[in-house]
Amino acid sequence: MKSLLKISDALDRICGVLIVLMIGAMVIVTTAQIVFRTWFTALSWSEEVTRYLLIWSTFLGATCVYRHSGNISITFIQEAFPPKVTKFLRILVHAVCMVLFAVLCWYGARYAMNLKKTATALPIKMSYIFVVVPVSMGICAFHALVLMLLELRQKASDEEVRA
Repeated sequence: MKSLLKISDALDRICGVLIVLMIGAMVIVTTAQIVFRTWFTALSWSEEVTRYLLIWSTFLGATCVYRHSGNISITFIQEAFPPKVTKFLRILVHAVCMVLFAVLCWYGARYAMNLKKTATALPIKMSYIFVVVPVSMGICAFHALVLMLLELRQKASDEEVRA
């Protein structure tokens, strides 16, 4: 379990660093576009690069949000039940999310592998852009597994302390 948690933490840190780098690159490219459009000839590729960086940072950001339970949740429903039921519901939610992420990973991979189009302004295949869907959903599924196992290992006394 500790090794799975370490892998989950490492994936989370890697995604966090990539997000910061991508957002920084978006700022640089957008600034360059403004400068070039104002004083020189506009860059034909800047909007597309910024869009693809935004797509990647959004999907990788979703993995970080899920890992830290930062997504929107309805806590008043959880608080209405006894601790054991609440624990069961959290495990169930992680299991359902894990299945959903696995399905999205599977279909995202199939779509990305079969995509033959190239980008409009850049000489890259769109499959390189769309591969973020199976990558991020695979990471989210792994995070869901780890969070579910952590929830299963927690003692009932921990639940009573939180309640």
